Amino acid sequence: MNEMKQNVDMISRVRKGSLYSFIGFLAISALLAITCVLSGKFGDFEIKVLITTSVIAVASICSLCCSAYSNRKENALPGFGGISVAAVSAAMLIVGVWAEIDSEGYWKATAVCSVFAIAFAHSLALLAVELRPRHSWLQLGTGINIFALAALISVMILVEIDDEGVFKLVAVLAILAALETLVIPILGRLAKVAPTQAGEALSLTRREDGTYEDKGGRIYRVSEMPKDSIEATPDDAPDDAPDGQR
Repeated sequence: MNEMKQNVDMISRVRKGSLYSFIGFLAISALLAITCVLSGKFGDFEIKVLITTSVIAVASICSLCCSAYSNRKENALPGFGGISVAAVSAAMLIVGVWAEIDSEGYWKATAVCSVFAIAFAHSLALLAVELRPRHSWLQLGTGINIFALAALISVMILVEIDDEGVFKLVAVLAILAALETLVIPILGRLAKVAPTQAGEALSLTRREDGTYEDKGGRIYRVSEMPKDSIEATPDDAPDDAPDGQR
């Protein structure tokens, strides 16, 4: 149990550190971009700064989506994978722009890495949504669809496919992904307003500081409720009772 707790704490620290790093880079890039805009000069340097700012912003959004999955699910490895791919793709784009790399293979590899960074963020953001058990298959299908679309786009980039049938398949997968992106959050909202199913169990482990921790690493404070307050209904509460006891 202590080993599991240490792993959860380490994952949390690494995740927070990576996100704070992205925020720092984003702030620095934004300041540079503002300086370039106010100076009124738009040469090669200013364009590179604006591209860098945009790349870091997109990479930060992807990392936040992956982090949201890690915060809500017990297995944080997919989230770490998504953050790593986003960081690598951002670094490759920034290095390629500033170093003015003129290599087709490099830019193809960068494009493929960027496609999968977006696919990771997109799929993990949807997988992080809490759905009813009978709807969980939709999240799995959506993840498969998104990565199939990313793989197909990557093949088109690497092989330079110019076929109408392939473009139609890409369009179909993209439309399905858009539909699933709209449906899953709606189902998540419906699951929140639905009454809690009987028999649902919450397993907690007591920590040294007196708080409790679940399998996902979330911390709780637990206090015993008086039996009278459980049996009482809102109609039973006296008119002069505090708001928290009615």
